Amino acid sequence: MRRIGSATCSNPVKQFADWITQRGYRAGLVAAALALVPLLGIVGSSLLVLTSLRRGSASAWTGAATATVVLLVASAVGGAQPAAAALAGLVFWAPAVGLAEVLKRSGSLSLTVQTATTISALLAIMWILTAGGQLPDALGHQLTPLLEESGFDAESVRLMLTLVPGVMALTLMLAALGGLFLGMAWHASISSPGALGRAFRELRLGKLLAGLGLVVLIGGLATNNAVFANLLVVALSAFALQGLALIHAAAMARSWPSAALPVVYVLLIFGMSVMAPVLALFGLVDNWMDFRGRLGSA
Repeated sequence: MRRIGSATCSNPVKQFADWITQRGYRAGLVAAALALVPLLGIVGSSLLVLTSLRRGSASAWTGAATATVVLLVASAVGGAQPAAAALAGLVFWAPAVGLAEVLKRSGSLSLTVQTATTISALLAIMWILTAGGQLPDALGHQLTPLLEESGFDAESVRLMLTLVPGVMALTLMLAALGGLFLGMAWHASISSPGALGRAFRELRLGKLLAGLGLVVLIGGLATNNAVFANLLVVALSAFALQGLALIHAAAMARSWPSAALPVVYVLLIFGMSVMAPVLALFGLVDNWMDFRGRLGSA
C-alpha cells in the first residue's frame, strides 16, 4: 500500500478496492457474508469481478472458492443443507467470474453478453430436455399451491410452470450480468471513469443471435412448444438489454435532460409487461438497422 502514495489516501474507494482485491480470500470472505443478506449476493459477486479485473482470474477464483467453503462450513454448523452453499457458488460467483474472464480476454462487452445469453439459452434447453418437459415433482408440488393461492387459474398455473426453466436460466444470467456490470462500474470509477457507459452504449447481440431470436419469437407465437416458450423468456430480456443500451446511446447523442433516463427505468419497473417487449423489439431490429449509427450521422 505504501507504493500507492498519497493519491490512494485521498481516495477511500480506491484504497478499499486495493485492499479487498489484494488477497483473493478477502473478497471471498466479504462475498460469503453478503450472500447471507437478501438481495446483496450480486454485490458479493461484483467484488469478485473487481478482483478479477484488478488482480487477475486466479485471485478471483480463489475468492469464489473461499466464499463457497465459508458457506459450506456455515451450513454445516447451522444445520442447513450444504447444497445451498454450493448452489450460491454456482449461481452468483462462478458465472460472474467466468464472464469477467471473457471480458478481459475479448475486450468486448458485447461478446461477453452474447456469451451469457447463449449459455442461459442452452441451460434452459438442457433443463427442458432432461426433465422431459416436466418439472420435478417436488418443485411442482411447492409452486402449484402458491400460484393458486395468488389467484391464478389452472391454465395460468400450467403456463407458469412450463416457463420455470427459462425463468431460472434467465435469473442465472441476470445475476451474473448484474455482478459483472457492478464490478465493471466499480473498476471504471477508479481506473477509467465513464468506460462502462461507453461500452454499454455500444452493446449489441449481433445479427446471428438476432436471427435466432427472430426464429424463437415466431416459434413462440406460432406454437405451444415448451422450448420456444422458454427461449423466448431469455431472448426477450437479452434484447431488452440491447434496447436499453440504444436508449442510453440516444440520450447521449441527443443530449436528453438528466431526468429522462430515470423516467425510462421507472416506466420499465412499473410497466414491464409493456416496456420490456418494446425495448426488446428495438434491440432486435437495431442489429440490422443500426439506429446508433444513424444517431451518430445525424
